[in-house]
Amino acid sequence: MDVRNRQLPLQRGVTVAIGALGCTVLLAGGTAGARPVAGAPVARVAAAGGGTVLPQIPDGPVAEGKCTKESARTISQTPWAQKALGLSEVRPLSQGGGVTVGVVDTGLDAGVAALKGRASGGGGKDCAGHGTFVAGIVAGAAQDGVGFAGVAPRARVLGETVGGADAGALAGGIEDAVAGGAKVVLVAASATESDARLQAAVDKAAAKDVLVIAGATAGSKGAQAYPGGLSGVLSVAAVGVDGKPYPGRTGGQSTGASLPRVDLTAPGDRVVSVGPGGGHFTGGGDSVAAAFVAGTAALVRAHDPGLSAAQVADRLRATAARGPGAVPDARFGYGLVDPPGAVGAVSAAASGTGARTRTESAPALDGTYRVPEQPPATSPAVAWAVVGVAALVSLLVGGAALVIPRGRARGWRPGRLG
Repeated sequence: MDVRNRQLPLQRGVTVAIGALGCTVLLAGGTAGARPVAGAPVARVAAAGGGTVLPQIPDGPVAEGKCTKESARTISQTPWAQKALGLSEVRPLSQGGGVTVGVVDTGLDAGVAALKGRASGGGGKDCAGHGTFVAGIVAGAAQDGVGFAGVAPRARVLGETVGGADAGALAGGIEDAVAGGAKVVLVAASATESDARLQAAVDKAAAKDVLVIAGATAGSKGAQAYPGGLSGVLSVAAVGVDGKPYPGRTGGQSTGASLPRVDLTAPGDRVVSVGPGGGHFTGGGDSVAAAFVAGTAALVRAHDPGLSAAQVADRLRATAARGPGAVPDARFGYGLVDPPGAVGAVSAAASGTGARTRTESAPALDGTYRVPEQPPATSPAVAWAVVGVAALVSLLVGGAALVIPRGRARGWRPGRLG
């Protein structure tokens, strides 16, 4: 499925610029304003006058004493991911107020301005910065003169720091987030193997009506990640602006049983968010994509608090933007998460009608159904034929308007020549 074909006003004014360093960040229109920064790998942002350079956030924990340097740069344009998901459209309906999202990752810098007053846990610090980055995607608030904002800017975030990417640590993070009152848990760290405790933590979260969301793959080889591969977890894969799998997710190029399990896709390539110091960074991957889905889940839970965690997951799948054909697709699951569609969906019971809706037809966790095919496009030949017939009819009507009055005036007698 191509992001550019979605039925939302997606890429009005989206610009692309490839920087000298080979990295690209996509933004929607305008000219960037930024302040200098030193250190850290960088990515170039599309802008007039040479572009804006942002540091890249690490994918996970960093070595001791190698903490990510603070960024003093911010950009004034709207990042492409916000535009693609139609976040401005969903703001009047829900902003996630009253919902807490647990973030199991590298920590959480609670002092970041975009999260201030709504962030807790994680020890109040984040050496690597990845936990703060994904938390910003979930719940970052808009700042004056800045184009970036999170999906659910009034939601709270609860950081749970995990020291390593092993199943036991992740299980503990999920358990602590649920105990802390989270109704959505984003597991942005991942393990390459699962164990009984991790599955039990996921099961206990479901029993407490908590939705767990995680990335589908881990590492550069696109291997199945956990808990993303477990039953009861909403598994998310990253896509770029063209809707193709995130570069490096080689599983997206494979076929057959080797593909990781995917429920939904979301933007995960050259994404902009906040990090240490409150400035902007870029990042990507399935864990970043999962943050967009976690934020959307918070929007739905705030707007429709009567829905269970399982019903929220079903709604996210049922309202996803997708191409024609059977779903779930092996690479893209049920399609691209659609925040306005998920929040705006109305069940038949709520609407008082007997008609089935997309929400009611949501698939079971292991179900498959077919999306109605798009109506066939009219061929150019048929279109020109219609135009020709319309022109002929217009000529006939115009001629009749001249002939009939003159005929009546002569009593319909033949006219004379010469």
